[in-house]
Amino acid sequence: MSEKIVLSSGSLGYELFDVETQEISLHKSRGTISYKGANVLIGDAVKLDERGFISEILPRKNVLSRPKLSNVDFIFVVISYKKPAFSSYLLDKFLTLINSSNIKAKILITKVDLASNEEFENFKSYMSYYEHIGYDVYYTGKNSTYDLLKIKDIISEKKVAFVGQTGVGKSTLLNQLCPDFNRKIDELYINSGRGRHTTKEVVLLPFNGGFLFDTPGFSQLELKDFKPIDLAAYFPGIKEYYGKCHFVDCLHLPNTKGCQIEKAILSNMISADSYKNYCKIYEEVKINDIWKKKL
Repeated sequence: MSEKIVLSSGSLGYELFDVETQEISLHKSRGTISYKGANVLIGDAVKLDERGFISEILPRKNVLSRPKLSNVDFIFVVISYKKPAFSSYLLDKFLTLINSSNIKAKILITKVDLASNEEFENFKSYMSYYEHIGYDVYYTGKNSTYDLLKIKDIISEKKVAFVGQTGVGKSTLLNQLCPDFNRKIDELYINSGRGRHTTKEVVLLPFNGGFLFDTPGFSQLELKDFKPIDLAAYFPGIKEYYGKCHFVDCLHLPNTKGCQIEKAILSNMISADSYKNYCKIYEEVKINDIWKKKL
């Protein structure tokens, strides 16, 4: 029996994509099925029993906790230049979460057509910091292609997720990548009786020999499972210094003896703006640790 990939879920069951036949069909699971404590996720490869019920989740390559999905090759963190305004704080938070899942991340800036030529050049200069610390950065706009052809090329035959806050234009981007997606999404959901796709949950879309995860946007991203030491281990740019300070468990806070981060900022190896984000997020995640110690 050929491999089945979970595309979406609903009250009537799971929509599965048959890799061999390229057909989509609806199936239910036989009772509660889980893999390492997690139930069926969008992106899972599954097996069916002789009656057509999902009976097993195959081993996962990786899992992202928010939004919940599995087996992704890499993730685009989608951030808009304007409307909503660009936020390095939110970008750094997303990258931290993805780093903790051991998944490769890339950065995609939308709505750059709203910038003047001078503003765009200044913004690209600002984003060169993220390229310096190892992230590929791409740009798209509503009325211009920018890096759209490059994006199409690198996502072919891959499982790629697009994540970001509400309103950054993930759905618009997907329609730019494949104008037929509106039709295909509608057809996908007709079988399950759930109507038109409104990006309220994770959906996996077949595309050029691979798959694209369309995910719901959200206004806030909380790192509820993080401890301060996790932030030091996974924060973009700073994670490379984990374990290299005078104290192995250094949290890289201001005026910490033997911390390498201050030197890195002075030598322009780490962005002062990004470090401010680190300190802000630290104040958020340290409360997680306090509550866990009380329990």
